[in-house]
Amino acid sequence: MTIPTLKHVLIVEDEEDIVEILRIALAFNSSYEVSFAKTGPEGLQKAIILQPDLILLDVLMPGMNGMELIEELKIFPETKEIPVAFITSRVLKNEILEYQKRGGIGVIEKPFAPLEISDKIQTLWLDFHNK
Repeated sequence: MTIPTLKHVLIVEDEEDIVEILRIALAFNSSYEVSFAKTGPEGLQKAIILQPDLILLDVLMPGMNGMELIEELKIFPETKEIPVAFITSRVLKNEILEYQKRGGIGVIEKPFAPLEISDKIQTLWLDFHNK
C-alpha cells in the first residue's frame, strides 16, 4: 500500500501565540502547505473550500469547540473523510478515548516542542494510513 503524501494541513486554533509558533515551526520544518482558522465556523468553511489532507483541531475554543467541529465535519460530504487530530492540553485517558470515539485519529499534546511538531504531524499521518 502506498501512503499518499501529506500536502496540506488545516489548523483550527484560537490562541494567537500558538498559531504563530506553529506558523514559524512548520514554515521551516515541513514541505506541506499550512492553513489556519481561528474559530470553529471558520475552520468548517475553510475545510469545505480548501479540502486539506489533515485537520488539527484545538479542543477548547469559544463558540464552536473542537468536539462540536469534528461532528460538523462528519456531516459534509466534502469533509467527512478528512482525518482529524486534536491539539490540546486535555490529554487524560478518558479525554483521549472521547476524541477517538468522536473520530479523532490522534492527539498532539500542548505544550509541544516547536522543532518536533512537523514530525508529530507526519507520525499522525503515517499512523492513520498504516491502520
